[in-house]
Amino acid sequence: MFIGTNGVIVNESGQILLIQRDDTGNLAPPGGSLEAGELPPEGVAREVLEETGLKVMPVRLVGLHFLALEPGYLTFVFRCLQKGGDLRTSDESLMVGFYKTAPFPGPMFGPHRDRVERGLAHAAIRPYWGEYPISWRMRWGRWFLRNVTYRRKDWQRRRDGRPAFAPPPAWSVGAFTIIQNEAGQVLWAKRTDRDLWNLPGGGSEAMEPPWATAARETQEETGLQVELNDLTGVYLYRERAHIIFVFTAVAIGGALTTGPESRELAYFAPDGEPENSVPQHRERAADALNFADQIFFRWQMPWKTG
Repeated sequence: MFIGTNGVIVNESGQILLIQRDDTGNLAPPGGSLEAGELPPEGVAREVLEETGLKVMPVRLVGLHFLALEPGYLTFVFRCLQKGGDLRTSDESLMVGFYKTAPFPGPMFGPHRDRVERGLAHAAIRPYWGEYPISWRMRWGRWFLRNVTYRRKDWQRRRDGRPAFAPPPAWSVGAFTIIQNEAGQVLWAKRTDRDLWNLPGGGSEAMEPPWATAARETQEETGLQVELNDLTGVYLYRERAHIIFVFTAVAIGGALTTGPESRELAYFAPDGEPENSVPQHRERAADALNFADQIFFRWQMPWKTG
């Protein structure tokens, strides 16, 4: 899966910062691919600076947007505040400027417009997450970019003696859930392959957004059908293209049942988990329970169980 960021930046006149992309010629919010081991808030600040010359501070995650185009594209959208810098173009931005939003400027790729409009209208604590519908025009456009536009750009780079374009990393994605009972205890699953307890969850399948992974893996490991309430944390391993999402959830169906991946299920009080519970998962649970209305972006030490 490819993972990227976009920044929604509004000036004092209510105008939004947009670039004209060098590959399509369309307007778009500044942003780009996340580097391996790079936290999303750092990634969006870097991309905005590279493409526009402006230094920004991400203040709120407003959206997680997924495109089911092979191999899958997941984009973090942040509202950002300008902290300095001067507008300038770059190799990726033919034009840079602030634009009025009424009427909304164009031309703009449908998913980009969706991200900007949702970002401007966002007023909730919980970020939006959802999948943008794929049309035949989008599939054709991506084919043209890959097979015509980007090949021509690669040829131009070689002709000019510049290094070849480095493709963005392919990310592995995991997602886990925090489920509490009436006493405030958290549901844990004991693995079948090792003598360890972890939160319900696991790795994403091909073309699967993290919220779908969280619900599917939880049902497979616990027998519970769940509804996700909030995103509480995003965790990365330094210099690795591996990212983990943690959601709070409530059971809306099913019954606690062990399966091929879980030989035991139990609720434990916060800070009362077994000694053989995964420490990274304990930290994720503590983040979710102790800091309401906050999304953590953290590095964690790698752990063999994910």
